Amino acid sequence: MAINDRISDLISSLQTNPNSFAETIGVKSPVIYNIIKGRRSKPSYDLLQKILITYGAINANWLLKGEGDIWKENKESLALDEGYESIENRIVALVENLRGELGLNPSLEELSELIRTLLKENMMQRNKIQALYTKQDKILELLRNKLSLDI
Repeated sequence: MAINDRISDLISSLQTNPNSFAETIGVKSPVIYNIIKGRRSKPSYDLLQKILITYGAINANWLLKGEGDIWKENKESLALDEGYESIENRIVALVENLRGELGLNPSLEELSELIRTLLKENMMQRNKIQALYTKQDKILELLRNKLSLDI
């Protein structure tokens, strides 16, 4: 499958249209139409980079080489969880250093708690989005099986 077709499949998988997709990644609509209609042989590096940055859950190997699934696997999600834990640990260490330099400071304590709350909320939102993708996959699979559709 050519990269043009993969980009077209990605747009379908996102349940959007070329205009919205172009707007989301920050390019003009004709750029996307030229790619998916085959008027241009291949998308530029900048375009591919914008797609991968905007849609972080896309498997780069799939987009670039057609290898694997369209979406990253759960082990990527595990790495993200570890990344959040690392960030939280770094924040705790920084706050401890500031406590040592500034002493007890109510603003510092408030900032520390706010950062922890934001990290937790960010993780909850990411988990909700991941759950929605899982539900979407189950619904599509059910439709494929029950209706013999090729979506």
